[in-house]
Amino acid sequence: MRLLICLCLLLCSPVWANTPSAAELDTLRQRIGELEKALRADVSERDSAQASLREAELRLARLNRQNRALEQQRREAAAELARLEARQARLARERGVQLDWVSRTARAGYMNGRQELARMLLNQEQPDAVARLLRYQEYFQRARQQRVSLINRDMDELLQAVAATDAARQALDERQAELEQQRIELAAARKERSQTLATINQRIGSGKQRLDSLRNDEKRLAKLLKDVGRSVADIPTTPSGAPFGKLANKLPWPVQRRIVARFGSPREGSVRWSGVLLDVPAGTPVRAIHPGRVVFADWLRGYGLLMIVDHGGSYLTLYGQNETLTREVGEWVATGDIIARVGDSGGSNRTGLYFEIRRAGVPVNPDQWCNSRVTLPPIASRQ
Repeated sequence: MRLLICLCLLLCSPVWANTPSAAELDTLRQRIGELEKALRADVSERDSAQASLREAELRLARLNRQNRALEQQRREAAAELARLEARQARLARERGVQLDWVSRTARAGYMNGRQELARMLLNQEQPDAVARLLRYQEYFQRARQQRVSLINRDMDELLQAVAATDAARQALDERQAELEQQRIELAAARKERSQTLATINQRIGSGKQRLDSLRNDEKRLAKLLKDVGRSVADIPTTPSGAPFGKLANKLPWPVQRRIVARFGSPREGSVRWSGVLLDVPAGTPVRAIHPGRVVFADWLRGYGLLMIVDHGGSYLTLYGQNETLTREVGEWVATGDIIARVGDSGGSNRTGLYFEIRRAGVPVNPDQWCNSRVTLPPIASRQ
């Protein structure tokens, strides 16, 4: 029985086979870091306009991350302010009810008790009845004192609630001001990016120059994948569970799909699409379609902010032209984890996700691997 339980735990737990050590991951990050540094140097040396585009889009990515974080803080501050204002109003109502009760009972008790006591004394009532009436008056007086104590306690709580509400309102105002400043910076960064992109497009123009540019972009990606392959060759990457290679037509799409450029369709002249372009609004979460490890997370000419995930068995998934990247090299990702957000980086003229699947460096048709009927797990609230 114990053996059966252990086997079940091993089968159900999300562990990785041949999990690399911390030293191996440090080695991986160092190798990829050197590769990214070489890519940046190559871009700067060959094309200052593309280097400017890279810097502009990386700045936009940073500002978008900060903007999203500030917006989340603003929503949390607004929710906290609403909660505190509701508590303050409730305490004020309760205090008003308590004061009204004390006022009414004190007035009624005083009038009734005075009349009853005077009537008994004038009618020469028995002493025990007078004593009983005085005891009742003592009970009422004690109850009123307890209510007064409660009112004082509620007053202290109300004052604390007022102070907390004022602090929350100030925090919300600060978040609003920071967010407004962030939006100004974002607008400036977008303008800078647009100007740089216009310069690049004017120089490239159309026809043969554009065709050569696309071919060169594809060569850079092929070289990058080859270099990445060499960098991770001696570091374990194979996850536990069903191998990627056995999941044809059983994988989810990274976003809710609407394909606007299909695999293998003409792109420019003799250049064809090596992946698919999915029409998705900016900021949409991009999610990993299978467990794996991030082996590249940086800007690449023609592909913008690019995330590459190694799934083992020589299979890679590529997610390009993102607005921001949310994972770093060396991180493990599970199916459904948010790894990026959709954008138009890399000089794209439309917002969307560029998605590729490669086996041993060769592009394969994502339509034969991803199935729109296969759903991703719910997004965790913290994301």
